[in-house]
Amino acid sequence: MYGKLIVKKHSTQHYRTVFNQKTGFFVRKEDEGYAEPTWSSDGPELIDLSITSYCKKMCSFCYRGANDVSYKHLGIKDVTSVVEQAADCGTLQIALGGGNPNEHPQFSEILKLIREHDIVPSYTTNGNGLSDGILKTTADYCGAIAVSLYPPYSLTFYEKLIFRIKSFNIKVNVHAILHKGNIGLWTNWLEKPPRFLEMINAIIFLNYKPIGKDANKLSIDYIDDIGKLQKFFLAANRCKSVKVGFDSCSISGIVKWMDVPDILIEACEAARFSTFIREDMKMFPCSFMSETDCYGDLRKQSLLDIWKNNQYFINFRNKEIPNRCLQCSHKKNCMGGCKFIEEINFCKV
Repeated sequence: MYGKLIVKKHSTQHYRTVFNQKTGFFVRKEDEGYAEPTWSSDGPELIDLSITSYCKKMCSFCYRGANDVSYKHLGIKDVTSVVEQAADCGTLQIALGGGNPNEHPQFSEILKLIREHDIVPSYTTNGNGLSDGILKTTADYCGAIAVSLYPPYSLTFYEKLIFRIKSFNIKVNVHAILHKGNIGLWTNWLEKPPRFLEMINAIIFLNYKPIGKDANKLSIDYIDDIGKLQKFFLAANRCKSVKVGFDSCSISGIVKWMDVPDILIEACEAARFSTFIREDMKMFPCSFMSETDCYGDLRKQSLLDIWKNNQYFINFRNKEIPNRCLQCSHKKNCMGGCKFIEEINFCKV
């Protein structure tokens, strides 16, 4: 099962997808004579599933407000419902999040359940609660895991953590939020990487979003220096010692300053090819919309019904490219950047 090549034909929309469960290689190819699909009517290819809001770190920038006091775990019955519906829709991957997902009391059972439905699970962890049992189950069922990198950046801590994870033969990525306070550090590290970065599969940069315990205060972390932005993206483009990736929220910087083939660029996939499900079974186009009322309720509707017919999903995927983008040469790839938080688009700097 592990390493299986999944080829799916989407006949009504005249395209195919190819996904390698072991390597993560994925391609979406339209049939000859047809346009590239703008969304999948069959259902989401990727589901971000929050299985817990529990986390001891309680970071000020956490857009979920995760904590170790008023947290909620998604019950195994609800997880099973989501996974079964996802399998029926042809979902390829489920990314588990939270909170710190591996501290869910039934985490190993959840990983096994997802894999048994021929879907590849992955998750992001802060490093807490990674017992040998969890890591063994991760090695058996997961495609990869990501370690969130937070300040203070203890090189010794991350070296030990990543070395331990890799000792179980697990592919490790690092997730780092990029903001005004660390863009200089990351520019330097991309040019001269510390040892722990040379141990990982890839580093994925997440664009800063002003969502958290104090969003107004956090807005000071917007990157508003075009010189620093350009230097960072050029360093990322030149980096050869570690693979560098970005969330789709960073696409305006990628198309502006990096030399990346069009085939490797993907604009925001929210409500088009991906969705977010909160630990209370509310389903949103994007995880950063999780404190809004733009959702469908999986306890009242099916996953596919919400995906195809919920007005918030329809409106989000049909949102037009902003007027400011109409004359931009990158509009086809960028599609207007982030549709939810206008301020984070780097092209506005």
